[in-house]
Amino acid sequence: MSSETNNVPSGKMFLHKCPNCNATLEFDIRSGNVICSYCGSSYDVETLLTENGRPEQGTASQSSQAAQNAQTAQENADAPLREFDWGAYKKHLKREDLSGTKSYLCQTCGAEVILDTITASAQCPYCGNFLILTENVMAGLRPNGIIPFKILPEKLSDSVKNFYKNKKLLPFHFFDKNRMEKVRGLYVPFWLYDCSLSGGITFLGDKVSSFRSGDYICTETSEYKLFRSGDMTFARIPVDASIKMPNDLMDSIEPFDYSQLTEFNSGYLTGFIADRFDSDPDENLPRMTTRVGNSAVEILRQNIQGYSNVRVSENGLNMSDSSVKYVMLPVYLFDCTYAGKTYHYAANGQTGKVVGELPVSKGKKWLYFGIPFLIVFALIFAFLMMLS
Repeated sequence: MSSETNNVPSGKMFLHKCPNCNATLEFDIRSGNVICSYCGSSYDVETLLTENGRPEQGTASQSSQAAQNAQTAQENADAPLREFDWGAYKKHLKREDLSGTKSYLCQTCGAEVILDTITASAQCPYCGNFLILTENVMAGLRPNGIIPFKILPEKLSDSVKNFYKNKKLLPFHFFDKNRMEKVRGLYVPFWLYDCSLSGGITFLGDKVSSFRSGDYICTETSEYKLFRSGDMTFARIPVDASIKMPNDLMDSIEPFDYSQLTEFNSGYLTGFIADRFDSDPDENLPRMTTRVGNSAVEILRQNIQGYSNVRVSENGLNMSDSSVKYVMLPVYLFDCTYAGKTYHYAANGQTGKVVGELPVSKGKKWLYFGIPFLIVFALIFAFLMMLS
């Protein structure tokens, strides 16, 4: 082992093991259970695991090795259970350093795995088992909720087809398998904000009238001050809490159905990649405030009828009762390469909605715009020749 590796701090992890054969379990999207691909056993997430997401202690039917693994996992996750509370967490936060890496020993193959400090769930590159990193999903960092994956990776092709349907300028075979890189399923950390707004907004609105004066038609524009006020409550305003995730992609894959938000359980992570938050809710507050403010302005603006060019003059809305929850939401990521450029795409793992930038085929662009122009030009030229 190199000296550089020796300097990497070590971290704690555990694996969800099958009580029947001790193989690693994975979450199955079809059934909503955790399954063992080795012996075929299937377990309900809530019954297999304790309510805090830790493996149950071994039963009499388990092998001694399985019981030992379960006990080890319990000891590694011995921090007290509590839901994430940003206010309490911030009080004890002392310039948390989330840069660099940590070293972990895979409990299945014993290999050393080097991961980012924000990693919550990862796949061992040597044996392929999925590792749950205890310190990033337990105790004070346990998310308030999670939406499990609902869309199967193989069903994404239907969503992709709907995404590029009627896009006439898309290059031929752009989303073929030889262009698309492997689809990656991961849980992205999000902040869900609740808040209230109260107060009023002064709008300026125009009324335009026309009248005849002699040989002229005159237009008169009158400007009016329009005041609208109200009390509004906003719930579950999402903002992604990951620095590495492009904000435009994460905003675009909304909406999520938060009625399916369930209590966090690490069993949902096994089989997927996950990161904890590395961008705190205070840093993201301006994004949420802008989003809520724009929505409030639009709501009050819709109450104004009979005026044109309605615009904000004075904004007197005040925010109060703000709070935030920490959740993990399912996202698929994949890339496509065309003409030397990589295009990034994201898909909502609950609804299948696909978002991202689409390239334009120069050949198709010429086909749809250049050829019709030449035909029109040729017809005009022929017509002029007939007149000459």
